[in-house]
Amino acid sequence: MTHSYQQGYDDRRFEGRVREDLFCSICQGVLRNPRTCQNKEHPFCLSCISQHLRNSHTCPECREHLTPETLKDPPRFLKNILSELNIKCDYTERGCPGYVQLGNLQNHVERCGFAPVMCGNEGCGTVVNKRDKEIHERELCQFRIPKCHDCRDIKASQDEMKASQDAIKENVDEMKASQVRMERKQDEIKEHVDEIKVEVSTTKVEIERKQDEINDKVNQMKANVDEIKQTQAEMKADQVMFKAEVSQQFQRMTEMLNQLLQGKNVNNNGAQAIGPAAPTNNQDIIILGGRCDSGDGNILNTVEKFNIAEGTSTQLPPMNLARAESASCVYNGDVIVAGGHNGKTGTDLIEILKMNQHPLRWTIFDGKLPVKLSGYDVTVYQNRFYIIGGHNWNEKKTSDAIYELSLAPPYTVKLLARMSQPTRNHGAEIVNGKLFILGGSTTGLSKDTTDSVVVYDFIKNTIKPCPSLPKPVVGMSTVTWGNMIIVVGGMGKNGQVLNDIIMYHIETGRCERLPSLKHKRRGASAVIMHDVIVVLGGQNKEEGHLNSVESFTMGDDQWKELPGMKEKRSFASETSQLKSFL
Repeated sequence: MTHSYQQGYDDRRFEGRVREDLFCSICQGVLRNPRTCQNKEHPFCLSCISQHLRNSHTCPECREHLTPETLKDPPRFLKNILSELNIKCDYTERGCPGYVQLGNLQNHVERCGFAPVMCGNEGCGTVVNKRDKEIHERELCQFRIPKCHDCRDIKASQDEMKASQDAIKENVDEMKASQVRMERKQDEIKEHVDEIKVEVSTTKVEIERKQDEINDKVNQMKANVDEIKQTQAEMKADQVMFKAEVSQQFQRMTEMLNQLLQGKNVNNNGAQAIGPAAPTNNQDIIILGGRCDSGDGNILNTVEKFNIAEGTSTQLPPMNLARAESASCVYNGDVIVAGGHNGKTGTDLIEILKMNQHPLRWTIFDGKLPVKLSGYDVTVYQNRFYIIGGHNWNEKKTSDAIYELSLAPPYTVKLLARMSQPTRNHGAEIVNGKLFILGGSTTGLSKDTTDSVVVYDFIKNTIKPCPSLPKPVVGMSTVTWGNMIIVVGGMGKNGQVLNDIIMYHIETGRCERLPSLKHKRRGASAVIMHDVIVVLGGQNKEEGHLNSVESFTMGDDQWKELPGMKEKRSFASETSQLKSFL
């Protein structure tokens, strides 16, 4: 039976838990006959969005213009996911067992033997299951017309019916007698209930008296708690003073050690400290590809290793492909670089440099990115390669997707979620097992730069908004320090290159400014090693492409210049690891 307004399916009918992105945001049910809005592809039930558009011409999610004519069919992958969900039959309450795939539900319902049908015998009107109709009409229905060959058969049948009616009358009489007995029993129960009410009333008075005693004790405890809070506040003030004094002492000790060692050995956040006392190859940064000027033909495939302690740069074997706006990471001690573009076209190829192989050389990895991407970001978490946003060269538009790529055969790729808006040249960091995505541009143009921050939960597979950055920024670098993400440089919405350093607290969304860079930089590379931030290369309008290197130790009041890289680079990718590369 077709209804004029069919909401989504009740999620309790489905086997297992249904993904959150398969629900209609209007009726909160699982999508039925879905349609999407024109631009952002927000899905809704056809009946729900049609009813909504009678009174409004905007999408309930993104508020962009929307009419019945501009509604779109959903993407094929969404249809496939919905079609493969297992759902109970419409007639499960009539006894139909098990589940069917949602894509086969309509065919199943039309043929289901538990569908309700009405008895065809005149005068009956009983509703039975479709599969039981024939037996009911032929053998069970009291209005059935028995086949007979002579009047004696009819008379015998009538006698049987009369005997059955007499038996029914006897049963009715017995039921009446039973009803009288039940009424008498109800009267007895009512009398017992009245006795209980009297007892409850007495108990209620006693409970109220006990409650008053408890309230007095609670008030006394609150007074004690207030006194404890006051004591804690005083202790906290003492602790702040003590922390400041310790910090001053620590700074003086650090300066003394620097003078003795002619270097520095900084405090760290749960990792081995760096400095002259540590092995120098613990402080290597690998810088890969990038731009060397504004021309499309000047994309680099060169690779160099920069050592922080020595301030030296060493050339490593070049990559097979020239790449800018690629992404890289360290996995199992090897360097992986993926995607990017050569100034004319993007790539989905991945290269790997096995650091324990001699001689060193780059090889093409067996796995690939899901599409050709540049200006995206990657993170490695629990042996998975997570790919966020970027410019999709296949579709020539900015991506809103978060993919998962397995780094082990058969290198499967899975679309995890879609962000509320596309983004490229953004920042992405994993903190406390959650993926934070910051800033970027929705189109690649500075005028479309955003200040948004969202967090992706790997376990719940959900994306939620967080407090925004203090201003829009694109083309910046990001590093993590404890529960904070540090945003380095970038470009603002007006196209101005920045030297700002913003520390974003993920738990509160509060932002703090750190000392500014000596050089304005967009498209720079940044790493943090043992509480020391190192920023390499980048570009600004005044100086062009940079090979300069700056470092900042958390707790200091200014950045320090380090010797430069061999080549000027911007929009290169970088990585580091705390064990020897070579």
